[in-house]
Parts: sequence; C-alpha cells; structure tokens
Amino acid sequence: MISAKSGAGVSLLSQVLELVALTATISYSVANSFPFSAWGEGLFLVLQTSTICYLVFYYDNKALAGIAFLVVYAAALYVFLSGMVPMNILWSFQSSNIAIIIGSKVLQAWANYSNGSTGQLSVITFFLLFLGSIARIFTSIQETGDALIILIYMITTTFNGVIFAQLIYYWNVPIAKAKSE
Repeated sequence: MISAKSGAGVSLLSQVLELVALTATISYSVANSFPFSAWGEGLFLVLQTSTICYLVFYYDNKALAGIAFLVVYAAALYVFLSGMVPMNILWSFQSSNIAIIIGSKVLQAWANYSNGSTGQLSVITFFLLFLGSIARIFTSIQETGDALIILIYMITTTFNGVIFAQLIYYWNVPIAKAKSE
C-alpha cells in the first residue's frame, strides 16, 4: 500500500471486522489467562490491521478520520483488556467471531472477485496469515484446549486460504485493467 500510495482493492469494512475479531480473541484469551504464546500474535495483527485501516483512510484523503478511528479503537481495546468487561460478555464477543470472520473474509473475497483483481493486497501477508492460522489450530489445541478458539481458527484458515488462492489467481492483474474488462 505504501509503495503504491493506494488502498485500492482493500475493503475497509473487512479490515475493521478483522480488528473486532482480533480484539475479541485477545480479550477473551487474557481474561482466561491463556499463555501469551496462545494469543500474542494477535497483538501484532492488531498493529498491522489498524495500520492498514489508517492507510486506507489516509490514501482516501481522510487522514483526520483515520486518526480518530485509531483513537476510538485504542480506547475500546483498553476497555476490553482492562478487566471491566464481564467474562460472559467476553465469551459472547468471542463467539460472535465466527460470523465476524466469515463476514470480513467474504467481503474481501467479494471485493476481489468484483474488481477482478486483488488490488494492493499483499500475497506475502496472506500467505503468512494462512500459514499462521494453520499453526494456530494446533497451538490452540495444545495450549488452550478451548473448542471455541479452535473452531474460529479452523474457519479463519479456510477463508485465508480462499483469499490467498485469489491472490494467486489474480496474480499481476492491475485493478484498472480488471475493472475495464
């Protein structure tokens, strides 16, 4: 995105839903005292995804809206990690991840299909997301045994695989050319 100076092809809604899903997983894991190795990757994904969200705003000439988004998100993240939210709410939030993940990934896959291109999506990023989600299935089985988290990572792996396959399928198809066809 930075080298292209464009957020073309990146679904902002998909990225925001991804942040919601990551926040649910991190806050649920922290509240359950799962080991950092079971959820710590999520913190780095939060940094990456929130940066992508900001860049989408920025390259759409809405930098101030991007900053406001980051401030609101940081405040929400603080509330969820602070212990102020009861466990039954966190469990419900984590359970909603199934629909959120499916929705966010379907939105991005649909944007790719509609554009006939993956725009500025990074093949390396999605390859790593795909491999990471596969690894998360096994580490979640071993470190948490939590059926909800394992199911969520299985769904995430499936949809990351779909988007990774689209990246391969639409390899070297510029978004402008794809829209004109």
